[in-house]
Amino acid sequence: MEGVLISLVITTYNRAAMLADALKSVAASQIESYGDVEVIVVDNNSTDNTRQTVEEIKARGFPFALRYVFERSQGLSYARNRGAEESAATYVAFMDDDQLIDKDYLARLELAFESTEATCIGGPLIYRDKHSFPGWLLPLLDLEGECDFGSEAKALGRDQKLRGGNMAFVRQELIDIGKYDVSLGRCGDSLLSGEEDELQIRLHESGRKIAYDPGLVQYHCLLPSRLKKRFWREHHFGYGRSLYRMRLAGGMKPNGRTLFGAPLWLWRVLLTKHIPKTMWPLMRLDTTKSFYGQLEVWTCLGQIHEARHWTMQQKGAR
Repeated sequence: MEGVLISLVITTYNRAAMLADALKSVAASQIESYGDVEVIVVDNNSTDNTRQTVEEIKARGFPFALRYVFERSQGLSYARNRGAEESAATYVAFMDDDQLIDKDYLARLELAFESTEATCIGGPLIYRDKHSFPGWLLPLLDLEGECDFGSEAKALGRDQKLRGGNMAFVRQELIDIGKYDVSLGRCGDSLLSGEEDELQIRLHESGRKIAYDPGLVQYHCLLPSRLKKRFWREHHFGYGRSLYRMRLAGGMKPNGRTLFGAPLWLWRVLLTKHIPKTMWPLMRLDTTKSFYGQLEVWTCLGQIHEARHWTMQQKGAR
């Protein structure tokens, strides 16, 4: 849709009910010109009633231009890239189907770009209903799930990363940098990740600016499955796989001795560092600290899994 200032891309996969809530939050936006914004829903191979949900919301009268796009290539990065390609706007902003945006988000976005002169900008990502979460989960979310760099707008350094779907870009700059790496990011039910961090690293390396604006607020709705420790073990295993893929993409190919196809140093770190971090707290009956040690074990196992997969691919190519 030409002549649009902002394309808001919502990526979704088999979460029609949550997508409806996300669109409801967008519809509540307070903005002077609704014609400045289009909303693009990118359906990444959903098998539920996602398309019907979007069509029904559109038929009832949605305040913004609303488009449904089907992306067959499985993976969150494929879906986000498709959204950027479909857009013809100056700015493209992203949110996930399990997120909600603040009513002032869209009205503030252009001013945030102009005042910071950034290529990429984001804001706070806050979990809803944190008071109901189990105690062991809260410190983990503070480290990994939320984003809050304070009450002042600022440029971000390389050690400060925007989180989740709360990221927006000068669209052409995103296209020019190569968009999201499709070898990373969640793919179906596989909990790969790292695509957001990897993209921000590339932006910094190219000299582009990343900024934070405290008024660009999105809220994360945590699924019941994510209140269980099993999810976070699987999540960290996927993160470990992503870490190793990023090492390979950065040119850091395995060298030295290997054991069962994985670098010996990974096994050494697992046995001498991560497993003891699990066992010692358990012996002191500190199950929470032991669980955090388990997550480091699963991250390392994910790296080992990916290293072995890469080694087998190399052998098969010979």
